[in-house]
Amino acid sequence: MILKKYTKTAAVLSSVFSIAACTSVPNDGGVSEVENLYHERVDSGYRLPVFDDSLPMSVEDVSELLKTPLSLTDAERISVESNIIVKAKLAKVGIAEADYAQAGRMENPGLAYERFSSAESTTSILFDVGGLVLMPLKRQMEQRRLEATRYRAAIDIMDHIAGTRKAWINAIAEKQKTALIERALESVETSNNLTRQMTALGHSSVIEAAQSELVLGGMQATLIKQRLSEGAARESLIRQLGLWGVQAQSLKLPDRLPRLPGEKLDIPAVEQQAIEGRLDVQMAKFNLESMAENLKLTRLNPFLSAIELGVVDERADGETERGYEIELRLPIFDAGGVKNGKARIVFEQAQAQAQSTAVNAASASREALATYRSSWEIANHMESEMLPLRQRISSEELLLYNGMLISVFDLLSDLLSATDMEVDYVNAVRTFWLADTNLQSVLTGAGGAEMSFDGGAETLSGGSDKAH
Repeated sequence: MILKKYTKTAAVLSSVFSIAACTSVPNDGGVSEVENLYHERVDSGYRLPVFDDSLPMSVEDVSELLKTPLSLTDAERISVESNIIVKAKLAKVGIAEADYAQAGRMENPGLAYERFSSAESTTSILFDVGGLVLMPLKRQMEQRRLEATRYRAAIDIMDHIAGTRKAWINAIAEKQKTALIERALESVETSNNLTRQMTALGHSSVIEAAQSELVLGGMQATLIKQRLSEGAARESLIRQLGLWGVQAQSLKLPDRLPRLPGEKLDIPAVEQQAIEGRLDVQMAKFNLESMAENLKLTRLNPFLSAIELGVVDERADGETERGYEIELRLPIFDAGGVKNGKARIVFEQAQAQAQSTAVNAASASREALATYRSSWEIANHMESEMLPLRQRISSEELLLYNGMLISVFDLLSDLLSATDMEVDYVNAVRTFWLADTNLQSVLTGAGGAEMSFDGGAETLSGGSDKAH
């Protein structure tokens, strides 16, 4: 009612509302910006899920991909486009978008009405002018916070994809090791049956028969443990993919890990590439800029945050007086010195964290590249040198056995030793592909968790753990 009476006041208030830019949350919750950050660093066509919309990949699409052994590319795609957990990882972006939109809106005006008698009353409406003055700084601060949140979300997505890649590698490696142990068990069972027949005919002693049964029992226990490891690795991949029910049960995997590349990757400027490309380094930069703007805002806040301006309509004894009112809090007891000191410390902390992030990125890139190269050299040496020698030894042992120069137990011992080496080779190839995944994460995202390359596979011939 007051605004209608005072056209000049209405014009002022209208200009105030036009200055206060009223932004809103994007329809996709800011997901498109995260997609842009991701696609700048990784060449893939994966679509991120958007709120208030169905997942990019339907149940039927997933079922179609699961009809054949799941490739790495399809595994990554399913984990991004069909896993509901990715929506949860992107929720923080929508929240930051809402905070940024809120920073562009004025506080609601306050209305006060005082009545002293039937003839005396005062009506006033106040607007937060101090908040309007501080609005540009607040919006800049929230914009930088939003940008940092986008980087954090992109890092989460890339970590999720890296986790899917590692789970896929581990699941196939365990499946491949299970097949090796199953093949060895078949040979042990054949040998044990032969020993039983020879014992029945008196050609083998009771001790030899008992030893054969012990070897068979040990192999059966090893296979049970290996199948448990395979099942655990498979379930880890299922969780990364977000599968359940029939789809989880119908998951098929390749029989073998991908072969080693012909030559190892060479990155001359790995440190520079990590610092320029890593998302966590960029996020630390935006965080530092945000703290700098926050420091400016903290200094002005005690003086400008509580200034309110409005119109007043006062009536007394049948007469009406109109005017304006300014209300503010005087910074007498708290001039913001403590808050300013805290803001400076927080800024220095952000500055130190940004420098530390860059140092860690350079160090992690060097370490990841060294691990990648060493893993390739070990796996390549086993493939090109050790496995052919092992196969040659096995062929010679078989010839000696056919010539009745060695016993069946000697042949069995050679079989178990050869299986041990094949298991070691599978672990070496897995270690290489995990190192490859970790190197990619270090150069583009925030780096993966520290990796342990200690193999937990039980050896077939010795019954003790080996480090692979």
